Amino acid sequence: MATRSAGLRVSSSYIRREASRNSADIRHAKIVGERFAILRTRILREMRKHGWRRLAVVPLTKGAGATTVALQLSLALARQKHTEVILVDLDLARPRIAAALGIPESDQVSEILVEGRDIIDITAIVEELPNLWVVAPGGSEPDAAELLQDESLASAMKIWRGLRPDAIEIIDTAPLLGGDAALATLPLADAILLVADGQNGTAADMIQAERLLKDMPPVMGVILNKSED
Repeated sequence: MATRSAGLRVSSSYIRREASRNSADIRHAKIVGERFAILRTRILREMRKHGWRRLAVVPLTKGAGATTVALQLSLALARQKHTEVILVDLDLARPRIAAALGIPESDQVSEILVEGRDIIDITAIVEELPNLWVVAPGGSEPDAAELLQDESLASAMKIWRGLRPDAIEIIDTAPLLGGDAALATLPLADAILLVADGQNGTAADMIQAERLLKDMPPVMGVILNKSED
């Protein structure tokens, strides 16, 4: 089993587009890149210190921009020569990673579990950045919360530990407030990075989040984000 690799190779139109930016766009990309490089350093330091491997990037509310944060953090990590990353879209009711990264959607998670297939079958290597593996299912799972609590999913995700034991796994989740899918996802993670809407978020949102996150994995920090997914 340990000799297996990801089943797919995909090309990212997002990464190709980033590589062909004009000078004005390059300046903007540099600023963004520097910010995520700082975040990357902090995340890596804390995760390695505690022996954590799996980080859930959790939006407090819909539109907080967590998919953007998960993607940019994954890219920043994977650009380091010796850092392997697995980016996993577990916002199963509203998956966005495939569109954001510009890669083909994979089969749905429910399909592979029902068919008894390995999750590696929908794990793709990004050609432009081979350190990055991605699980980017398409379509909406109507019973996302129930699926995320299914022990078969937790068992399926263990395969990555055998294939890439040192990889950092970044999980993009559903919003914490307004549904139970995110809460169903969090026990799969070692730690949490919250993303709050820096324009429309409220103190009440943070109070409610603090209550919901009791007895959940530790929160590494909160990002106040101004972008939308």
